[in-house]
Amino acid sequence: MNWYALKVFHNRVATVEADLTALGDCECYVPKQEVVTVNSDGKKVSHLRLAIAGLLFLKVADSQVRHIKDKINGHAMFYPAPDGSPAMIPEREMVMFRLVTSAHVDGLEYLSDNSADYSVGQRVRVVQGPFRGAEGFIRRIRGNRRLVVSISGICAVATSYIPASFLERLP
Repeated sequence: MNWYALKVFHNRVATVEADLTALGDCECYVPKQEVVTVNSDGKKVSHLRLAIAGLLFLKVADSQVRHIKDKINGHAMFYPAPDGSPAMIPEREMVMFRLVTSAHVDGLEYLSDNSADYSVGQRVRVVQGPFRGAEGFIRRIRGNRRLVVSISGICAVATSYIPASFLERLP
């Protein structure tokens, strides 16, 4: 089984996710972020919203990809590899991305992968804090040292400030 990224059209991520989950033999992941709003009574209400509009990750057997392409036709498309086939996402990249995006902490910033070169900087592992175990590259964004975890060709996420004492250099 491999991970793939889907671009979902017309704000139908929940519908496509439900359809794919109903097929069975696959796993869906939609990056979400917690948002706090104030309702009309003045109470703070917390809810989850899509972190990146129209993005859904799918883990499925290679033999099922053709069937899923037919099932989602018109509602979503696989992000393509350079040869035009659906682009596979390495398991390690997905593990790191999920570790950071599922922490539901303030200060995460989602970026498109083609806006900058995220491989610039020192490769590190976080050894303390809510992102413990995450690996990525250090990059200065708006003057702060931030860990950037990317999925090649799809997207990237930058954490909030991480103190140098929480980081361990990797070769």
